[in-house]
Amino acid sequence: MRLNEYIKNNREIMLKKGIFNPLSFVAKLISKIKKIEFSKIILDRDFEIDDKLLLLLNKIIIEDYPVEYITKSAEFMDFELYVDENVLIPRIETEDLVKIAMKIIEKNKYKNILDLGTGSGAIAIALKKSFPEINIYASDISEKALKVAKKNADKINVKIEFFESDIFYNIPEEVLKKVDFIVSNPPYVEEKFYINSNSLKYEPENALVAGKDGQDFFLRLSNEFPDLLFEKHYLFETTEFNIEKTKEILSEFGIIKIYRDSFEINRFVEKLKK
Repeated sequence: MRLNEYIKNNREIMLKKGIFNPLSFVAKLISKIKKIEFSKIILDRDFEIDDKLLLLLNKIIIEDYPVEYITKSAEFMDFELYVDENVLIPRIETEDLVKIAMKIIEKNKYKNILDLGTGSGAIAIALKKSFPEINIYASDISEKALKVAKKNADKINVKIEFFESDIFYNIPEEVLKKVDFIVSNPPYVEEKFYINSNSLKYEPENALVAGKDGQDFFLRLSNEFPDLLFEKHYLFETTEFNIEKTKEILSEFGIIKIYRDSFEINRFVEKLKK
């Protein structure tokens, strides 16, 4: 099948999904999948789509499967990460989280940072690249996610100490004592939103969903680790829909600041030391 024929056959489907420039969209997908220059594809309306590529395009466009899981790569900040279905695909909002964290680290001259719930390792790696002299620790409850994070750290050649841990339970006490600042993009999605979302259904549920109201992680943190919540400086990513609930839970443990992302949406919660 030729490119122009594919566009013609699937134009209505793409328009219904909010893809208003089908040719450009499909050409970009092919460019990522086949590692061919975008300009060569978009200028060749007779570009031949073989059966294998056709299946992949349909999986992405019709079934909403993430192209990043097909190419096994995702861009973050100024580097490329390996990703698969064991980890979330890093979003641009998390780049904003990292930028805020960098300012906090510089201001306070912190030397020991923990990325809690590291997933692909995006946050930890970005911080280590920016501050090679400081100690970066990263944890995740998922053994499979940690394998991805370690693979990325090795690929990008940064030294990070990883721990398989449910929140703080398996992080050594000596590490927790010296950690100055904890950055986290934790689960915060409401169950009903995940169930009804086409865009999230292929990503790991345990990295996204935090109970009926999206607050299970923060409630566990406050109930199971109140001392660490009092003592440490935190920066969390959350969502505009439940940020006030998160603020309410954390406010008894220190001064709270809210930050907006690059889309001017309330997205991040900083919890200062009590």
